[in-house]
Amino acid sequence: MDDTLLNRLRSLGMQLGNAPLSTNPPPKVERLISIEKVVNGINYPTLFGDIFISEKQYPPDYNHGIIDFSSLPDLSSLIAWSRIPIESETSIKEFVFLDTETSGLSGGTGTFVFLIGLGYWKNDHFLLTQIFLRDPSEEPAFLTALEEFLTPFKILVTYNGKSFDAPLLNNRFIMNGFQSPVKRLHHIDLLSLTRRVWRNRLDDRSLANLEREILNLARAEEEIPGWMVPQIYFEYLQTQNSAPLRGVFYHNEVDILSLSALFLHLANLLRDPLGSNNPQSLDLIAIARLYEELGDYTSAIQLYEASLEIGLPAHFFIQTLYRFANLHRRTGKIEASLNLWLKAAEFYEVDACIEIAKFYEHQQKSFQHAIEWTELALTYLDQSPLPRYLKKQRRIELEHRKQRLFQKQNRSKNQDIP
Repeated sequence: MDDTLLNRLRSLGMQLGNAPLSTNPPPKVERLISIEKVVNGINYPTLFGDIFISEKQYPPDYNHGIIDFSSLPDLSSLIAWSRIPIESETSIKEFVFLDTETSGLSGGTGTFVFLIGLGYWKNDHFLLTQIFLRDPSEEPAFLTALEEFLTPFKILVTYNGKSFDAPLLNNRFIMNGFQSPVKRLHHIDLLSLTRRVWRNRLDDRSLANLEREILNLARAEEEIPGWMVPQIYFEYLQTQNSAPLRGVFYHNEVDILSLSALFLHLANLLRDPLGSNNPQSLDLIAIARLYEELGDYTSAIQLYEASLEIGLPAHFFIQTLYRFANLHRRTGKIEASLNLWLKAAEFYEVDACIEIAKFYEHQQKSFQHAIEWTELALTYLDQSPLPRYLKKQRRIELEHRKQRLFQKQNRSKNQDIP
C-alpha cells in the first residue's frame, strides 16, 4: 500500500486488522459520522423501512476517458454476439449497468452486498444510483429498493457479474425469502467479450487495466483499492465513522462509469472495427473470429485482409493466414485459399505444404505437383522445432501420403495408355 493511501486512511482513523496503521497512538476521531454527512443522498422509503440512496446525473457531453457518453452506438452487433433473444430494435435505455461492493471478495454464504451501483441512460443523461446498506439489518429494504430500481430495465450489464455479482445477489434475495429480479433480466457479462477482443494484445484484462490501456483513464486519489473495501466496511460497522466510505463510493462510481464506457466502446468496435483512427491488427483478427462464429463471413474476410495489410507479429501472421484460408475454403473460394497457403509455405510451414498438396491432388488431379509439395513438407519437417516423437508421427503420415500419391499417379498413367 502506498504512503499516500496510508496517510489518507490514517487521517480518517481507520485501522487494518487489530493494529493501528502506525505505532503512535491513533488520532482522536469523531464517531457516529453518518453517511449523510459524507455522501450526498436521501432516505428512500420501502415497505421494509428507509434505505440510503445517492444519485448523480452526468451531462450529455460527459466524457469518461476517451469515451463520449453522448455518442450512443448501434447495438446490433454486440447484441448478436450476446445472443440475447430480442427481436425488435433495442434502445440503450433498456440497459442497466451494475456493480456491487461486498463484505468479502470470494463469495460464499457468509458474504453479503452492502453497496450497489446502477448506471443507466435517461433523457439523454447518464444517471448513477448507489444503494447503501447502513446496517445488515436493513437488507430487506436494501433488496426491495434494488428490485424497484431494476423494474424498468430488460438487460443487465456487468463485469464478471455472471460469476460473482448475480449469483451473490440471487442468494441474498433467496435468504430473505424474496424472488430475485436479477433472474428475469437478460445478462451481458463484458468480461467474456473483453477476453475475446483483447486476447492477443493484453495479458491483463481486468477492468482496472482496461481503463488504462483502452479508455485512457486514471483514477483520482480518492480511489480505494478493491481488496480494501470489505475491511473499510467492517471498520464502519464497528465505529459508525462513515468518512472512509467516501473512497468506496468513488470506487464503485468509477467502476460503473468504466463499465458503461467499455460497453459503448465495444459496441462501436464490433459494429465498425475499422472505423477508429488507429485500428489494431491484433484486435481485428480477434473480432474477425467473432464474426466467423456469428456466420458473418463477409465481415470476417474484410478484417482478416485489413489485419494482414496493417501487419502482424510473425506468429499471428501465420495463424491468420491459416484461419483466412480455411474461411475461404468454407465459402467455396479454394483458389483464394491456395494463395494464402502459398504465402504460408514461404515461412517453411509444413501444414501449408500439405494443404497445397491436397489442392493439387483433389482439385487439379495433378499428382506430380502433389508429390512435390509433399516432399517439400518432409524437408520442412526436418527443420521444424517439433519434439522428436511428433516429428516421427508426422513423417510416417507424410511418407504414407507420398506413397499413396505415387500409386494414384501410376494408375492414372496406366489408364492413359491405349
